[in-house]
Amino acid sequence: MVAAAALGGDLTWAIGFSSFGVLVYYAIANAAAFTQPAPDRRWPRWFNAFGAAGCLTLAATLPVPSMLAGAGVIALGLVGRMAQLSTTKP
Repeated sequence: MVAAAALGGDLTWAIGFSSFGVLVYYAIANAAAFTQPAPDRRWPRWFNAFGAAGCLTLAATLPVPSMLAGAGVIALGLVGRMAQLSTTKP
Protein backbone atom coordinates (compact mmCIF):
# COMPACT_ATOMS: atom_id res chain seq x y z
CA MET A 1 0.00 0.00 0.00
CA VAL A 2 2.79 2.39 0.90
CA ALA A 3 4.60 1.75 -2.40
CA ALA A 4 1.38 2.39 -4.34
CA ALA A 5 0.78 5.61 -2.39
CA ALA A 6 4.36 6.74 -2.97
CA LEU A 7 4.06 6.06 -6.70
CA GLY A 8 0.74 7.91 -6.71
CA GLY A 9 2.43 11.02 -5.38
CA ASP A 10 0.90 11.32 -1.90
CA LEU A 11 4.06 10.93 0.14
CA THR A 12 2.59 12.56 3.25
CA TRP A 13 -0.04 9.83 3.52
CA ALA A 14 2.49 7.10 2.76
CA ILE A 15 4.93 8.32 5.40
CA GLY A 16 2.16 8.76 7.96
CA PHE A 17 0.70 5.31 7.25
CA SER A 18 4.11 3.66 7.54
CA SER A 19 4.95 5.60 10.70
CA PHE A 20 1.67 4.58 12.31
CA GLY A 21 2.39 0.91 11.69
CA VAL A 22 5.93 1.15 13.02
CA LEU A 23 4.88 3.06 16.14
CA VAL A 24 2.10 0.59 16.94
CA TYR A 25 4.55 -2.26 16.40
CA TYR A 26 7.02 -0.72 18.86
CA ALA A 27 4.25 -0.02 21.38
CA ILE A 28 3.33 -3.72 21.24
CA ALA A 29 7.00 -4.68 21.63
CA ASN A 30 7.27 -2.46 24.72
CA ALA A 31 4.10 -3.94 26.17
CA ALA A 32 5.45 -7.45 25.57
CA ALA A 33 8.76 -6.57 27.24
CA PHE A 34 6.77 -5.34 30.25
CA THR A 35 5.64 -8.94 30.86
CA GLN A 36 9.16 -10.39 31.02
CA PRO A 37 10.19 -11.93 34.34
CA ALA A 38 12.68 -9.89 36.36
CA PRO A 39 15.76 -12.06 35.61
CA ASP A 40 15.20 -11.67 31.84
CA ARG A 41 14.67 -7.91 31.88
CA ARG A 42 17.37 -5.43 30.83
CA TRP A 43 15.44 -2.32 31.84
CA PRO A 44 12.97 -1.55 34.61
CA ARG A 45 9.27 -1.98 33.83
CA TRP A 46 8.57 1.75 33.98
CA PHE A 47 10.90 2.14 31.00
CA ASN A 48 8.74 -0.22 28.92
CA ALA A 49 5.55 1.55 30.00
CA PHE A 50 7.11 4.90 29.11
CA GLY A 51 8.20 3.56 25.71
CA ALA A 52 4.72 2.19 24.90
CA ALA A 53 3.05 5.42 25.98
CA GLY A 54 5.52 7.46 23.93
CA CYS A 55 4.92 5.38 20.81
CA LEU A 56 1.14 5.65 21.14
CA THR A 57 1.39 9.40 21.80
CA LEU A 58 3.48 9.91 18.67
CA ALA A 59 1.11 7.72 16.64
CA ALA A 60 -1.80 9.91 17.78
CA THR A 61 -0.08 13.01 16.35
CA LEU A 62 0.02 11.66 12.79
CA PRO A 63 -2.46 12.84 10.14
CA VAL A 64 -5.93 11.39 10.73
CA PRO A 65 -6.21 9.68 7.30
CA SER A 66 -2.93 7.87 7.96
CA MET A 67 -4.09 6.77 11.41
CA LEU A 68 -7.43 5.55 10.06
CA ALA A 69 -5.80 3.59 7.25
CA GLY A 70 -3.26 2.07 9.64
CA ALA A 71 -5.94 1.17 12.18
CA GLY A 72 -8.02 -0.35 9.39
CA VAL A 73 -5.15 -2.56 8.23
CA ILE A 74 -4.49 -3.67 11.81
CA ALA A 75 -8.21 -4.40 12.29
CA LEU A 76 -8.27 -6.46 9.08
CA GLY A 77 -5.27 -8.40 10.30
CA LEU A 78 -6.93 -9.09 13.64
CA VAL A 79 -10.14 -10.24 11.95
CA GLY A 80 -8.15 -12.53 9.67
CA ARG A 81 -6.25 -13.97 12.61
CA MET A 82 -9.47 -14.54 14.57
CA ALA A 83 -11.00 -16.28 11.55
CA GLN A 84 -7.94 -18.48 11.21
CA LEU A 85 -8.00 -19.41 14.89
CA SER A 86 -11.71 -20.19 14.79
CA THR A 87 -11.25 -22.68 11.95
CA THR A 88 -8.19 -24.39 13.46
CA LYS A 89 -9.02 -27.71 15.00
CA PRO A 90 -7.49 -28.35 18.46
